[in-house]
Amino acid sequence: MSNLFEWFKSRNEESVINKTLVHMQKVLETVVEFEKGLSFLIEERNKELALKVFSRVNTLEHQADIIRRNILNTISKVELPSKIRENLMHLVKRIDDIANAANASARIFIYMNHNDFFNLDEDIHQKILEMIRISVETVIKVKYMVNKLLIAEETELQEIGEKVSELEHKCDELQFKINRMLVSDHPDINPFSAIEIYNSISIIEVITDNAEDVADYIIMLILSKTS
Repeated sequence: MSNLFEWFKSRNEESVINKTLVHMQKVLETVVEFEKGLSFLIEERNKELALKVFSRVNTLEHQADIIRRNILNTISKVELPSKIRENLMHLVKRIDDIANAANASARIFIYMNHNDFFNLDEDIHQKILEMIRISVETVIKVKYMVNKLLIAEETELQEIGEKVSELEHKCDELQFKINRMLVSDHPDINPFSAIEIYNSISIIEVITDNAEDVADYIIMLILSKTS
């Protein structure tokens, strides 16, 4: 069957494959950098350093976006069956969405009222850190899945995909617990700050949603190959 899974296996266009792997690595770096920024902000209360790291998240996301556009430009020029071109475009877009989510949350953390954020219950802070660390773990597994497209170990890919789903569920449950705490607690927080704090936390969960979307797409390619 002519699909992306088989095409990756045959390595018909090394430059596109290599660029896709580089893109995935840059996306992972974006999420890892975001986690560092949150650690500086929450654990060390080092706002100045955290803001510098959050700004680097934006730089890394921009670099990932440049790689994405370069890949799309490359596949528009090489000889590819239309289905493979479509599948590759979908895969690259899904991978890029992970970095977009990390950057979207990081940008909120740059301009939010940090005094209001620090007024939140410490347990909320710890759950936010747990969410982003789960997000990093999830993206690491997705990166492994993308790399394994070259080796085509189907059973292993499906098992990792299931682990990604489990991690996404854990992150979703943490967000649910945080939301319950936010509505039951009543710190003296500006309502506009409350909205942005809620948005920043929600988008952290979107990182794992988007990672799961990549994993699910890879599994779909496997099932399409074997059906």
